[in-house]
Amino acid sequence: MFRPHHRFANCVKLEASFQRLQTEGFISPEIVLGFNRYHFALIHKLKSARYHVDALTETLSSTSPVDSLSGSSDFMFKVNMHLDGFFYSGGSALDILARELLTYFGVSLPNNVYYSTAHSKLTASHASDPILDRIKDPLWKRDFSTFRNALTHELLVAGQYNINVRLDGASEVTTLVLPLPDDPRVDPSSRTTRKYPDADEYCRSHIRRLLSLINTIYGDVAARMVSQNALPL
Repeated sequence: MFRPHHRFANCVKLEASFQRLQTEGFISPEIVLGFNRYHFALIHKLKSARYHVDALTETLSSTSPVDSLSGSSDFMFKVNMHLDGFFYSGGSALDILARELLTYFGVSLPNNVYYSTAHSKLTASHASDPILDRIKDPLWKRDFSTFRNALTHELLVAGQYNINVRLDGASEVTTLVLPLPDDPRVDPSSRTTRKYPDADEYCRSHIRRLLSLINTIYGDVAARMVSQNALPL
């Protein structure tokens, strides 16, 4: 589904296990409603995130340095649009995942649900459940969320780009490289770009991390569906 970024095979296992339990009548109508509401919305968000990653790569690789300097190319508009799409969709996928996961456990949802809500609510209701270790915030999420919140509520993330020149024999190869700011909330004129000098590389690595995290959680849930043969968990 998401190759070459990730095989995401546990999604298929989860959907097959859910369908079997629903056919056999081992799932409450409320959980079926929640599954249909959240699971496919999450998949849509992941596909949107993947689309914007691939489109960002294509824009950077297909735009010549000369064209990037031309206002008619809309280069900065395009790269910011795809960064917006990637961070917005990826962050939304994590928040929807929390709703989907709480649905499987039969936990009522508060009005506002974020990714961390799943951990706090399940800690209260399933304090010793091993899934708690799987749904802790990964190390990469802090910076990811900072980028997402900044571009969603404040300002553009990308404000500059570099033209790199590399000698290849007798030829010069020029490429466009878009850095991410160390702190996106700093005024653009004062930004530094040491931590993530290549936005394309950042986005491609983090779509893989996003897919890997959700795939792991889906694998845990799918295995429990098989062993428990009923929902809620």
